[in-house]
Amino acid sequence: MGKAIFWIAAFLEILSACQWRQSPGEGEADLVIRNARVYTVDAQRPWAQAVAIKGDHIRWVGDQKDVGAYIGPATKVMDAEGRMVLPGFIDSHFHVLLGGNPNVLRIERGNSLVDIQRQVREFAERRPELKWVEVEGWNYSAFPHGTLPTAKDLEGLTGGRPAFLVAYDYHTIWMNREGLKEFGITRNTRKVIFAEKVEKDSKSGEPTGIVTGFGSTGLSEEAEAELRKHLPSHAPEAIARNVENNVAAAVRAGITTIVDPQSYLEDLKLYARLRSEGKLTARLQVALFHRRGTTERTLQQFDQARQKYHDDWLRVAAVKLYIDDVIEPHTAALLTPYADRPETRGELDYTPDEFKQVVLRLDRMKFQVFIHSIGD
Repeated sequence: MGKAIFWIAAFLEILSACQWRQSPGEGEADLVIRNARVYTVDAQRPWAQAVAIKGDHIRWVGDQKDVGAYIGPATKVMDAEGRMVLPGFIDSHFHVLLGGNPNVLRIERGNSLVDIQRQVREFAERRPELKWVEVEGWNYSAFPHGTLPTAKDLEGLTGGRPAFLVAYDYHTIWMNREGLKEFGITRNTRKVIFAEKVEKDSKSGEPTGIVTGFGSTGLSEEAEAELRKHLPSHAPEAIARNVENNVAAAVRAGITTIVDPQSYLEDLKLYARLRSEGKLTARLQVALFHRRGTTERTLQQFDQARQKYHDDWLRVAAVKLYIDDVIEPHTAALLTPYADRPETRGELDYTPDEFKQVVLRLDRMKFQVFIHSIGD
């Protein structure tokens, strides 16, 4: 790479936490980076030329002329050749459980129904061994005037296999007729365990292929058990690979701390296992999902988990609540009706008083609270 390209070091502590030393004296470093443009995030002295690292701590940041005191026979010395060195980045909203599966199609530049159909058809043809055609990342903007796709739009694309397509925000599911049949969704189905609502055709009463509210219910323990019966992507080892792949991708981009905004108690065991196997290569801070109806017993389990998982690499940091859903399928709660669907304003997950009591209870437990709130 040329000097104009940034060189990012995935540091384990931010450089601003380090002390400047004109006379190094802390002993031999494991790694020294020199001949660099080091941005320190220190307003008093924002730039340096060299860094010394011991174990998982940055021991020293300073001038090129002083770094030699940290170099010993076993020190790895890296010449940055004038490239920039930055502190590790923090991603404050990264769902590590989602995505990262090579057996799931990721829609790219799906700006129209035709674009999406082409990508689904080509993926299905390339992967005839898959029992399900699973897709993620379709965008509502591909469909005009606030409309949503239907099962009919997927006819003839998957070779008769069921299809399960997750929207880019993980709040809405789009299935073909075979997928609806696999999950037993009929005109008599009002709700499924992994979503809030089954959309129906206003004339025939038949399911359209869309189910909404997946993000706020579809990832619960009970819902996962149902999804696991059908979808290969929800097998435990597939999810473990998702986390491993996603964390590795984050580290390659210079992200050294991830805040996962929605995990479950059972996910903590997976994260701990990956850490013990050396596969959790970025720090992970977790927000536990508080569903409507969460019991006092579960809150106590949250507190126990916070005490158990509370170190520099894996930490329960917050609790996640939903007050509503999302705009595009008209499930976010508005003060006035939707312009393109005047019969609805969306719905709140809690009454204002209920929500106040939930937040007060979590605050008394000294939990930080993350709130998904989309409508006005």
